[in-house]
Amino acid sequence: MITNFTRSSSVVFDAPLLITGRCVRQCLGVILTLILVNPMTSLVFAEDSQPNYVVLPVEVRKAEIRVVEQVPLSISIPPHALAPFVGRPLLMDEMSGIPSGRALIGVGGESMWGQFNQFLATDLPASANGLYTTFRPGNEILDPASGQTLAVTAAFLGIARLDQNNDVAKLTLIESDQEVMVGDRLMPFHEAPPAPALTPVRSNADIDAYVVQSPGSVGGSGSYSMVIISAGLEDGIDAGDILDVFSPGRQVLLTDQMSPVIRKRSGSCQPRRESLKIPGARLLGCKERAPSSRELTGRSSELIDLPEEKSGELIVYRAFDQVSFALLLEVNREIYVGDRVKAPRS
Repeated sequence: MITNFTRSSSVVFDAPLLITGRCVRQCLGVILTLILVNPMTSLVFAEDSQPNYVVLPVEVRKAEIRVVEQVPLSISIPPHALAPFVGRPLLMDEMSGIPSGRALIGVGGESMWGQFNQFLATDLPASANGLYTTFRPGNEILDPASGQTLAVTAAFLGIARLDQNNDVAKLTLIESDQEVMVGDRLMPFHEAPPAPALTPVRSNADIDAYVVQSPGSVGGSGSYSMVIISAGLEDGIDAGDILDVFSPGRQVLLTDQMSPVIRKRSGSCQPRRESLKIPGARLLGCKERAPSSRELTGRSSELIDLPEEKSGELIVYRAFDQVSFALLLEVNREIYVGDRVKAPRS
């Protein structure tokens, strides 16, 4: 904005010039012409020229409230954010028909070895890049309801590099998630395609599944632990689905206990012994045997079943035909094998 100049002033501008009406009235005492050849050309204000300016109108506005429809954001979880929690889930079904070798022993006689250690192996199939995936066959996954075998797990151990290829080959474990042991298997390594980002969505699949395994957990599992559930692609489950976990209903044992009470008689030195009936209640543990109806007969005891309750949520991050690997999200109590998994209630 021009604030002060003389009749013979010449001003150089590097950008287009806008003169408001107020500036023209206060600053221009003479009739000016703006001569603009290019952005770097001096602007000469001539005394005998015609005015060439625009006075912009002024409009006064008041504050208003606008109602904007809120569209829920689509949240995506990148694979690298999940990697520290979920590892590399494998099933033996994926390795069906692929030849594999067998780890024998560490070069120093070790029966267990880790990253950067050398070991010997036999029956190695050919690998185009000289790398091998080391894995350990796991346990069968059984359907708690039918007893049917759903799948067999496999533990990813690491990646080994072939150093010497003979009848008994020598390898180096260059990447390790777990220690390799005698008898673990090796198959040619192939770079897996990049996993897509996970888009959480509340599943509407009509399922009644169970937590069937909790790899890496000794007892119960907490938030951000990995579990395996007995539902998969055949049941309408896919990666990104959010499901609810329910702990089974527990039992309360109500009892009436007779407790001896000693009361002193007034005016007598001999106390009086009485029995007082005291009601008691105990919440039976998950693995505690409940008394049978026969044991309760004839006793002042009562066994009451409590309804199952929601104990947390999980998100599926890899789905197979009949099972899925999932990550526990927020839980309010420990999750155990046998807990039920259902679609969220609307």
